[in-house]
Amino acid sequence: MRSSSAFVGIDVGGTFTDLAMFDAATRQFSTVKVPSSPPLFWPSVIDALDKAGIDSQRDATILHGTTVHLNAFLERKGARMALVTTGGFRDVYEMRRGNRPQPYDMHFRYPTPLVARRDIFELAERVGADGTILTAIDPDEVRALAQRLRAGDYQAVAICFLHSYRNPANEAAVAELLRAELPGMLVAPSHEVCREWREYERTSTAVINAYASPVLKRYLTDLLGALEQKAESRLFLLQSNGGLMRAEGAGDRGILSLLSGPVGGNVAGRALSQVAGMPNLICIDMGGTSFEASLVIDGESVVRNEREVGGFPILTPMVDIHTIGAGGGSIAWNDAGALRVGPQSAGARPGPASYGHGGAQPTVTDANIALGRLEDGCAFGDLRLDAGLARAAIAGFAEDFGLSGEAMAQGILDVINEQMANAIRTITVRRGIDPRSFVLVAYGGAGPMHAADIARLLGIGTIVVPRAAGAFSAWGMLQSDLVHDRAETILVPAAELDWAALDARYAALEAELAATLVEEGVAQDRIQFTRSFDVRYLGQEQGIGVRVDAGSFADAAGRDARLRTDFERAYADIFGHINDDEALEVATVRLRASGRTGLDAQTLIMAESAPEADGKGERTLTVRFDGADRDTRFLPRAAMVPGERVAGPCVVEEQTCTTIVPPDFSATIDPIGNLVLTFEGAAA
Repeated sequence: MRSSSAFVGIDVGGTFTDLAMFDAATRQFSTVKVPSSPPLFWPSVIDALDKAGIDSQRDATILHGTTVHLNAFLERKGARMALVTTGGFRDVYEMRRGNRPQPYDMHFRYPTPLVARRDIFELAERVGADGTILTAIDPDEVRALAQRLRAGDYQAVAICFLHSYRNPANEAAVAELLRAELPGMLVAPSHEVCREWREYERTSTAVINAYASPVLKRYLTDLLGALEQKAESRLFLLQSNGGLMRAEGAGDRGILSLLSGPVGGNVAGRALSQVAGMPNLICIDMGGTSFEASLVIDGESVVRNEREVGGFPILTPMVDIHTIGAGGGSIAWNDAGALRVGPQSAGARPGPASYGHGGAQPTVTDANIALGRLEDGCAFGDLRLDAGLARAAIAGFAEDFGLSGEAMAQGILDVINEQMANAIRTITVRRGIDPRSFVLVAYGGAGPMHAADIARLLGIGTIVVPRAAGAFSAWGMLQSDLVHDRAETILVPAAELDWAALDARYAALEAELAATLVEEGVAQDRIQFTRSFDVRYLGQEQGIGVRVDAGSFADAAGRDARLRTDFERAYADIFGHINDDEALEVATVRLRASGRTGLDAQTLIMAESAPEADGKGERTLTVRFDGADRDTRFLPRAAMVPGERVAGPCVVEEQTCTTIVPPDFSATIDPIGNLVLTFEGAAA
């Protein structure tokens, strides 16, 4: 990545857009928060850049995360699209698998396919399981198909042929012809985003890519056009795997950045883990609309090569993030006499009742200000919250339950906190992980307000609220590397591996990806490669990732034994046993190419922060905790003395967020500027 006078991370959420900036000239760090601008969203990016001083005279590298195409996919607002598949296999996509995720739910239904059967077209082509082309493409048949697609007014077409993961020649030929015949249509062959086996999963991946990519492409086109007014601005998009890619090439491969928005916080958590010496973290991001939970284990993000999003499988590396509809704007509602909160959100407009923009339904933010956890009239950018409007909305809602407004406000917080704790249990307790052995890292505009209550529910003893926690996801983008992943399914018994041929294949891929990274601005000596195999016992369904050192390919005497040892160590960690007599099979080979950007967590953590606007200083106000009013200190985070313990209850204020320290917690600032909360009632 070329040198720049400013490195800017921008995270666009449903309610707010957060900016984190490191000025390379002054070595200063600063943040900006502005309201998001749905439905286009890109204007809020420009607004944040303007407020940060990025103009026609200032050079900047912009690292960006967005949920615009993820939301379009989840809300079924993607492109009108078609699917082209091998003759005789038209129903692969709709038939799915035979498994039932909820076998005892008699009312369970799979989500409606993104492509209707009438929009699925067949071509007479065939590739064998070994990659042999049995039936080549007929160009005239493809041109006739192009006419049908043009007449159907489609915006995108996905292509997924049988066994194209072994040999994509037929797919590539059809894609080339369709792109020539249909220049305004996005053509998305499966092999360009997924070279792995399992026909349904690969088809699903290709379909989601074609469905969501046109939305992302329009967004990036508009944003890149607006950025032309800035000086030498270069835009990179955060991928779901935690790495960056050039925005100019991201629009046709939206599947690679589907979780672009939420991933930044986990990247930041991983960096914080390595600098602060905290190997195991639970990272929670609570904004205005959603709540995301993810893990850092032994200093590394948990990345999965296959996962479900919106009920559909995706074969592409993604940081493992669990998301629920729980944020400051989550609306409380009456479900036949039961109190529910979310997943519906008031968003940025009209927003919670306390925003004063016409919102009438009570939200989580309204509950917080009604109980005094936020001061009446407190400001978020140009927005000032009105406690009177919040209390009025909650009081009216509470009448249906026969409760006081204060009891209802506490009930709203209790419900949303339990929902968020359950989200964390999904990625910890249900996988055999004890959350009490982890540190909870809380960020996002609302995360630090609820972190103590969530930690209490889970028995977690330590909470870390990093600097600029409200823009922590944007901060994470500042130290993301440029990353490209490749995977190819081979399905070869380990005893029959041709190590020399694999080494040559890896070398070719490394040369290809290195050239891409150099083109993106990475110096050759800052490029790193990671080789790995997906290994399984012969006959099993799923594989386990095993890293393979490049030197192993030349070690003919020990490489087979080392592969088995590494696999069985990982297998035992997961399943508690190994099968000594079973043969191994390598299902898929993987390569990750990383280009270090030059920014690192240590530099960013130790950077001097731009001075915040003068606040109100320390004062004492009344806050309601557990049904009782308590005199509570409100103090600026900047005024806290490192190492000095502050007993709860107190409220710590800063520019991007507010941290609640209940009576059974204490707070202090650690040597690198983190706000650390300790649960005094946690088990030793």
